[in-house]
Amino acid sequence: MGYRLLLTAYQEEALLLKGGRFHMRRDLADQGSIQAAQTAFRDYYIARGLERITSRIDYYAPKAGISPGKISVRDLSHRWASCSPNGNLAFHWKCMMAPPTIIDYIVIHELCHFHHLDHTDAFWNEVDKLMPAYRERKEWLKKNGTSMDV
Repeated sequence: MGYRLLLTAYQEEALLLKGGRFHMRRDLADQGSIQAAQTAFRDYYIARGLERITSRIDYYAPKAGISPGKISVRDLSHRWASCSPNGNLAFHWKCMMAPPTIIDYIVIHELCHFHHLDHTDAFWNEVDKLMPAYRERKEWLKKNGTSMDV
């Protein structure tokens, strides 16, 4: 799903989503800096992403029988998410551009790594318990993931 962009002269935040449109401060566009616009989108997705990811983890973690540590949203280079050995979870900010069902798949995938650190059949069985339709979501991410960019 794409959103239209509206340039706004008077707005405190660099970027907002309201009324089904992104509203970006005009001065960012007037500077002619693609980097400034990209940074505004990245910062927006990081801030809103932490709220969304945390709510989805709060929903699925009890179902998975785990209690994660610290949760962060940041740039993870080529990875969608990661689970550290001490139970911290990190998610790439670009995940926030995916449909909600794909975000749920990414969250469940990482939560299941608490039980299995690899991608063995046992791991995928854990994923299947929480999301029987995970294969379609995994395939969607494989097919469409590279197009999620600002």
